[in-house]
Amino acid sequence: MGSLANNIMVVGAVLAALVAGGSCGPPKVPPGPNITTNYNGKWLTARATWYGQPNGAGAPDNGGACGIKNVNLPPYSGMTACGKKVIAKDVIPANWRPDAVYTSNVQFY
Repeated sequence: MGSLANNIMVVGAVLAALVAGGSCGPPKVPPGPNITTNYNGKWLTARATWYGQPNGAGAPDNGGACGIKNVNLPPYSGMTACGKKVIAKDVIPANWRPDAVYTSNVQFY
């Protein structure tokens, strides 16, 4: 093993490198202008369309609309919701039922 003086020099060099490199402190790059959070603000309005059983995990294949399937099973055991910009506003079929299948002439763009 090395002498005590050599060990102290190595420890000192490592500590100096850590302090000089800034790896022990907060990041040097501040968040960008679009990175903001406010948990005390008002809720924004939102819309959703639920596919599947009222107490199910989502689409008939249990979440397949988002590209993942069987999210109702362990270990995830959850529900899914997929987001997209509004393509149709206030379109609810007459006599709507959650377990029915409806067709639409909405043009996706």
